Amino acid sequence: MRIGIGYDIHRMVAGRKLILGGVEIPYERGLLGHSDADVLTHAICDAILGAAALGDIGRHFPDTDPRFEGISSLKLLGEVGRMIEERYRISNVDSIIIAERPKLAPYI
Repeated sequence: MRIGIGYDIHRMVAGRKLILGGVEIPYERGLLGHSDADVLTHAICDAILGAAALGDIGRHFPDTDPRFEGISSLKLLGEVGRMIEERYRISNVDSIIIAERPKLAPYI
């Protein structure tokens, strides 16, 4: 059994969509980033990559690569899944989002 821990943080800014776990949350600000800045999905990608000893999300999807500009983080997660599918099986993912606003309960 392997266990991975992922963590991600992005600054909130005006003029961006707020995407968490692939879900667009209506809010006046969103997260700043090269991709869609989905911190939940990024943290899950990092946890999976770490558990498989494959580095981190920045190694595989660098923010200097124009191919990943604005990309859905769910696509990145799909690629991470393909990277590990022959050697590993994910049995559980547990995630926590820490935020004062917006209220996320309606989207869980």
